[in-house]
Amino acid sequence: MQMPPDANIPYEWQVGGTQDGKLAIVVPSWSQVDKTSYVIFMDKTTRELQCECKGFQMRHDCHHVRGLAWFCKMPLKRKGIRATSLEAYRALSKEALGLRQNLVLKALEAMGRASDKELSFALGWPINTITPRRGELEDMGLIECVGEQFDSKTQRHEIVWSVA
Repeated sequence: MQMPPDANIPYEWQVGGTQDGKLAIVVPSWSQVDKTSYVIFMDKTTRELQCECKGFQMRHDCHHVRGLAWFCKMPLKRKGIRATSLEAYRALSKEALGLRQNLVLKALEAMGRASDKELSFALGWPINTITPRRGELEDMGLIECVGEQFDSKTQRHEIVWSVA
């Protein structure tokens, strides 16, 4: 079996050095009975795959090689949100903001960076009204934590927020 030319080798797998013109790829085993991983060697010129297991030595083919070749043909999917999706969500979520969420966002834009207590003082609202709105804005990705500051009045550290 040969490795596809546009192979997607996951970054979690260890691709080691070369020996005799062959690249070593450490592949996790699907069964935990014998070994936890196997080494498959790929010839750099022919892209031919060869496994270290006994099944390969007897049949010249094994499920490790077939699994690696099959897996590397598939498009690699990564977890997480794509940047374009996040931009579209932020654009939609700005339009769909409630009145209080919008006021907290505008106050934070005007102040640059502020803590929940500073937002509460600026808007004249109780802290228990600010905190949930700020949390919703954070969940939407519209604001982000930019650090901490020390409050001399309470003698405690507080989180500082800014528009993302």
